[in-house]
Amino acid sequence: MNIVSEINDDELLASLENNINAADSYAESEIGHQRDKGHRYYYGQPLGNERAGRSQHVSMDVFDAVESVKAMLMETFTADRNICKFDPQTAEDFMPAKMATALTNYIFYRENNGTKILHDVIHDALIAKTGIVKRYYKTDYQFEEETFEGLDEPSFNMMVQDPNVTILEIAEEAQAVQAQDAQTGQMIESSQVMYSGEIARKIDKSKICIETIPPEDFLVSPRATDENDADFCSHRTSRTRGELLSEGFDAEIVARLNEDNDLFEDGSLGRDSVDGFRKDDHYDSDNDRQHVTIYESYIKKYRDDLKKCVYLKVLHSRNVLLDKEIVSEKPFRYFTPFPLPHRFHGMSLADVLFDIQKTQSSLKRGVVDHTFMTNTSRFIANLSLVKNPRDLLDNRVGAVIDVNSPNPESVVRPLPMPNLSGTVFQAIENLEVEKESRSGMSRMSRGMDTTAVSKQNSSDLITTFMNASNRRIMVMARNLAENFLKPLMHDIYKLAVEYESEKAIQLDGQFVPVNPEFLGDRTEMSVAVALTPDEQAQEAQMLLSLDQQFSMNPADPTVGGMYGAPQRHAMLSRAFELLNIKSSAMYLADPNSPEFQQQQQQMQQQQQEATEKASEVEKFHAGMTARQVAVLEGQLELDAMKEQNKMIIAMENMTHEHEIGEAKLMLDTEKQTHQMEIDEAELALEAEQKRNVSIG
Repeated sequence: MNIVSEINDDELLASLENNINAADSYAESEIGHQRDKGHRYYYGQPLGNERAGRSQHVSMDVFDAVESVKAMLMETFTADRNICKFDPQTAEDFMPAKMATALTNYIFYRENNGTKILHDVIHDALIAKTGIVKRYYKTDYQFEEETFEGLDEPSFNMMVQDPNVTILEIAEEAQAVQAQDAQTGQMIESSQVMYSGEIARKIDKSKICIETIPPEDFLVSPRATDENDADFCSHRTSRTRGELLSEGFDAEIVARLNEDNDLFEDGSLGRDSVDGFRKDDHYDSDNDRQHVTIYESYIKKYRDDLKKCVYLKVLHSRNVLLDKEIVSEKPFRYFTPFPLPHRFHGMSLADVLFDIQKTQSSLKRGVVDHTFMTNTSRFIANLSLVKNPRDLLDNRVGAVIDVNSPNPESVVRPLPMPNLSGTVFQAIENLEVEKESRSGMSRMSRGMDTTAVSKQNSSDLITTFMNASNRRIMVMARNLAENFLKPLMHDIYKLAVEYESEKAIQLDGQFVPVNPEFLGDRTEMSVAVALTPDEQAQEAQMLLSLDQQFSMNPADPTVGGMYGAPQRHAMLSRAFELLNIKSSAMYLADPNSPEFQQQQQQMQQQQQEATEKASEVEKFHAGMTARQVAVLEGQLELDAMKEQNKMIIAMENMTHEHEIGEAKLMLDTEKQTHQMEIDEAELALEAEQKRNVSIG
């Protein structure tokens, strides 16, 4: 039974339309309003409570908190180390697990620019509640045109047999060639066909893709609590008709698609508020470049033959179905900074700072307005005694006010301005403290709290305070690693096992061929998230200190032989990893490698030979008489004198050769000087007699 063929297309489109309307209404309600507000507050757009003629200042509290938290998370997850590691499942699985970790990180960080993906996901989550990615294997082929000429028939046939080559143009030309007859040895002429033309070579660019999705383009069922139990979700995209045709969809079906008519109201307006661009503003008269709204929807359906529910992937517009197939899972992963139980959408960092930014803006505007009015005072004046009332309106610096009175102070005097209350600045400081407590990012961790630096506060104490202030950020980092990055790495690995072939991956400073097919299924993965890069370095220093203590006295009975070569290699490798030193294999030899074991055997053999020679010498000395010892010592002295005489003779020879070399050098220098004098004389004589002269 094939559920895909049995489902009625009209009924499926009607069901999808109902789910899209419900998810769209859910996203465009309070969630869409908060997303739009988060973007506007992040960009510092007007708050709506501005007054004409007053300060328009907007406090950038949302921007400040978002960028500070983003910097901390990015530094934690992009410090060039493996955050997620596959755990070995057996004693022999250590190296395959290490290769699987390296392969997964290579696909994420190198082939898909994982740094930018993490940046965009964190940015969307801190402002718009959720950061969403879509992972899938993209079958992609590109064609490159090439020209060829002068190919003989065997070479041409070999090129044509390549399945990735398509002939675009071909021209045949008969050329006369000369060849030697094998029997007579004479040169004979013959005709040979030569081929020229153009070909299109098909190049496989398929790979695992990880794509960041704007949160406003992701629709999910209102009753969903996470991506696993969502019975409906959809990714809304704007595609051109030409892109759909290039993917093999029928031209008649593509022509039935309506142009973009779904306005992205929920959050995209706030996202586009800086440059004013709207996705629905773009229009192209070229039919192939016209954009249409396409939904890639995943809906849960019951399959009777399996007695279970399966996910149906449907590619469609509002009224046209393009494709449908059964899939095992949905390709989406998401992250929210403040998850809420039993809710898909949590809270963003911007959500908890809206009121603070609005209040801070009002207080700071009052300070600016008071400063402005203090510097440009208003006047109380008797206009009947002022010759030109315009002088009071044009309040220029140094302007003269002409009055008809011997006492100008009685005619014009400044309006008294009350002093600014000190409680305003106290209120601003209180709001700053509240912002730090809500966001978890203190001024001390940003290096902006000058009061923390004093003689009483040591560097360790300041570091302790900074780490304590970052606890909430590290909880957010743990959430990002466990609930987003760890499942995503599992998905990448499964896609690699299913689709990828052998790759050359850099592992411990060397390029190692890795075939995902032979790495096996993996379910266990551990996540390592250090609080800060400084703590990461401190942990490395602690490991190096322990290594030094264990190595200074290996015969210590308290160690008892527990700290051998494998244990030391593991400890130093971990320290190198924490210090972000990639090529640890260049400095540390693996004790389990055949090269290391062979080197150890050679060293042991050399030590054994040296010990045997020493014992033979001792036995030889023990068996000699006093006379033999004297003769041996005299022989040794004679040999030493001979060696000394040889060295003296060699030194005398070197000195003699050096003197000969200096004499030769002086002779050559005199010859060169004499030749230069002859040349100068010839030039002077030629100039005097105006003819060529050669002095013999």
